[in-house]
Amino acid sequence: MEENKVQELTNTVTQLPEKLADIDRLSIELANSRKETALSEAKLALAKNEIAELNHRNLVLQIFQKYGLSANDSFNNDGTIIRGGALPQGQVK
Repeated sequence: MEENKVQELTNTVTQLPEKLADIDRLSIELANSRKETALSEAKLALAKNEIAELNHRNLVLQIFQKYGLSANDSFNNDGTIIRGGALPQGQVK
């Protein structure tokens, strides 16, 4: 009786598939493609963010030059210039 169970288990193990079904393999490939696409989109978003940050810094520099502002000066979003009112470097409002 015990020998039959062992033989049955052995037969079951040897009957396991050696290869994924096409639908399963294609599902894995699709998931990998989606993962790569998401990573590429994330990298593109980071690059666009860096470009926007550089454009902002460039514009601020141009405004500082145009209005004769120094590193000690600042301006508000409403356009008010604050001479000598800049926060010390590294300090965030």
